[in-house]
Amino acid sequence: MPAENRRNALVLSGGGGRGAYHVGVLRFLEEHEWFPGIVAGTSIGAVNGAAIASGHTARSLWALWRQLSTSNVQKTNWNVLGSNYLLDTSPLRETLQRNGWIDFDRLNSDEAAVHLRITATEISTGHLNVFGNSPDKYPSRMQQEPLGLDHVIASCSIPIVYPATPLHDTLYWDGATVANTPLSPAIDAGGEEIVVVIMTPWEQDDEDTSIEPPKNMITAASTMLEWALLASFQADLKMFRRVNELVRLQIENARLKASNRLLMSQLRGEDPDFVDEDQDGIPDIAQKYRTLPDPIIVAPKRPIPVDRIIRYTKDGHEELYRLGYEDAKRAWRAAGKQVEGEK
Repeated sequence: MPAENRRNALVLSGGGGRGAYHVGVLRFLEEHEWFPGIVAGTSIGAVNGAAIASGHTARSLWALWRQLSTSNVQKTNWNVLGSNYLLDTSPLRETLQRNGWIDFDRLNSDEAAVHLRITATEISTGHLNVFGNSPDKYPSRMQQEPLGLDHVIASCSIPIVYPATPLHDTLYWDGATVANTPLSPAIDAGGEEIVVVIMTPWEQDDEDTSIEPPKNMITAASTMLEWALLASFQADLKMFRRVNELVRLQIENARLKASNRLLMSQLRGEDPDFVDEDQDGIPDIAQKYRTLPDPIIVAPKRPIPVDRIIRYTKDGHEELYRLGYEDAKRAWRAAGKQVEGEK
């Protein structure tokens, strides 16, 4: 896996059957020579992230998505009264094991294509657990361990809709229950230029961004999760910007202290006692402080129907794949980057 090149990080949100959207975004990024060294994923983002870590490109991953149907992911739970979930995810286990989606041997080896982070929510405590296939660059609570199918399924276990998944003698729900868009794990892993893919409209504009009222228990649970997902990312981004502002203040404070020390040294006829090799006015020792650019956020302008979370159809995948590509192009352009073919 990339040893030092962790600069580019791709954050993939949850969204179930809408995961083909991720693949459209990935295709655009690859066409623009942007390849992630880190992928942090939740729910279907964990599935796609594990596939990328296994060596899949947008092209090969899209070939898998085009064949994916609802029956490959879930089936009806006929014992609803005796359980606490509506749909059984055993077909998803079989699909991921049988159809070449994930190579866990490669994913857990030095040959892994990316540093992978997967999130899941511990039911007994509500804590968000982050699991990874490599050490983090910065101190964190990430659990580095060999990743397996249970980690991926745990991250996909939407409360009420799907059953909880046992892992390490503990039950887990979907990572999106607490944090749908794992921005912090990507930063802890070393990400600097970050692309975040979410499947809920991000910015208010003239478009109608309202979601239709739920029509049954499944869409009600999905709608509840949808708004929780967006709220968690909004909180993450707000914290990200606050930390950046704190770092800017620390850098400015270091610059002012350096200027004062330089002035005092000159008044005493002495050489300054700090190293500033790049002559930017900041002592090299203060270079440990750094700000990160705002992430590039790829999101649809209009809501994607909530029932797409549990529906996997070829036509739906085609539509979402194209939408992800176009939304990535729009976000890339908005970030001031050159889009191939445009002047």
